[in-house]
Amino acid sequence: MADNTDFHKVLVKNTTLLYPRLNGTYRFNAAKKQSEPCQPTASGASWSCGFELPVAEARTLHAELKLHYENCKARNPKLPAFAKVFGMKKSEDGTKVSFAAKRTGTKGDGSANTAPKVIDGMKQPLENLAIWSGSKGAIRAWAFPAVDPEGVGGSSLILDTVQVTEPIYGDGGLDDFDEVATPAKPRDDFDDFSAPAAAPKPQQQAKPLNEVLGDDIPF
Repeated sequence: MADNTDFHKVLVKNTTLLYPRLNGTYRFNAAKKQSEPCQPTASGASWSCGFELPVAEARTLHAELKLHYENCKARNPKLPAFAKVFGMKKSEDGTKVSFAAKRTGTKGDGSANTAPKVIDGMKQPLENLAIWSGSKGAIRAWAFPAVDPEGVGGSSLILDTVQVTEPIYGDGGLDDFDEVATPAKPRDDFDDFSAPAAAPKPQQQAKPLNEVLGDDIPF
C-alpha cells in the first residue's frame, strides 16, 4: 500500500488569491518573462494559484511546513536539509507574504493530470474560471518535500482545491453572473473532496522547479 505520510494538508481561508491560472495550464516563458497558456503535456505546464498572508501568519505556516519536511527527512535520510518553502516571497512593503501552489499538467509517469477543483461560496463548481488577482477565497493544498535541480531541499505546495467567494473578472465580467448568497462562516473543510492520489517517494520524483514563483523569505 502506498504511503501518503509525505503529504501534509494546508488549508488557508479568507485570503486574497494571487495570479490565478485555473482556466487551463500555463508555463513561464523565460524570454518574455511572463506566463502563457499551453497544453497540459508541455514542459513546465501547470495550473496554479497564489495566496497571501500577514507576516505573523506566514511565520506560523513556514514553521509548520518546515516541521513537516523534517519529519519526512527523518523517514528518508536521502533528503537534503530544509532550505526554503518554494514559491514563498515577501512583499515589497514587508507587510505580506505570498505563497504559490500548483498542479502539473502531467503526472510523474507522463499521464494526464486532473485539474484542481474550483468552487464558489456555496461549494458548487465555479462557472467562469478566468478570475483575476485580488479575488477572495480559500485554498487547500498538499505540502510535500521536494528537491530542485541544484539539490536544494524544501517544501512545495500541490494545488488541490480553490474556493472563490468574491471573484474579480476583467471587462465587466461580474455583470454576467447572478448574486448567490455565501455563508457568513466558511465550513471547516472541503469534506466532500478526497485527498490526492498517492505519489512516488520524494527521492524518486525530484522535479525541476524553475517555474515556481519567488524565493523563501528570511525571518
